Amino acid sequence: MPAVLVVLAIVTSLEPKVFGVEISERQIVLGFVAFLGVDALIERTGRLHRIEKALSELSRYVAGPVPVDRVLRTRGSFERMDLLARGARGSVLIIGINLEGAVTALTALLDLASAGGTVRLLAMDPKGAALAPSAQMAGVDPQIRSAKITQNLNLLKSAFDARLTTAASRRVSLQVVDRIFPVGVTGIDVAARDGRLIVQHYLTRTAAEQAPLLDLRRDVDGVWFERYEAQCEASFDGAKEW
Repeated sequence: MPAVLVVLAIVTSLEPKVFGVEISERQIVLGFVAFLGVDALIERTGRLHRIEKALSELSRYVAGPVPVDRVLRTRGSFERMDLLARGARGSVLIIGINLEGAVTALTALLDLASAGGTVRLLAMDPKGAALAPSAQMAGVDPQIRSAKITQNLNLLKSAFDARLTTAASRRVSLQVVDRIFPVGVTGIDVAARDGRLIVQHYLTRTAAEQAPLLDLRRDVDGVWFERYEAQCEASFDGAKEW
């Protein structure tokens, strides 16, 4: 409709005669007013249609059950671990069986600690009694799992010792615990008002890429955020430095 108005404005500026009848200025003005009214009506109708469509979509989740895929996600739908860690302003928390995510984000963790932030890392004890049943649950060889955990822990420890000052090292905690982890967690600025917890549930013989994840935020998911935050702290009970 706006395009039609532009074309008509150009044409009428030439003072045309339609079938020999000259169009007066008054008729031109009234015609433009009518066109503007039609244009407004079309725009309003389109906008109302979009609003109605959006409300219909929302009503499905307000009035009925919420599809699980609106809540649960998979690892592939999140940012890479290094990008997640780089977005932290003050702290990063990673709880994982072998801390593979921490190794991926090592540069970001070093930068955060050097800038005054805190880093807390917790892995499964590679020599603990919980390792064998955990490996059996996941369907992996216990010795391979133990070797992988040890390799990652030593890599992280060496990097922290070599590249962090004494003051920065005090802000980094690398610990292990003899416990089967029900979840793996990445926490970004957990104590902040907009703190974030990405929680991955470990399922029997299910690949990490297919396991369900929850993306929780303190300012949105208050009760559930606090519940998983308490789970994180409970996971550190009995932990020891590597």
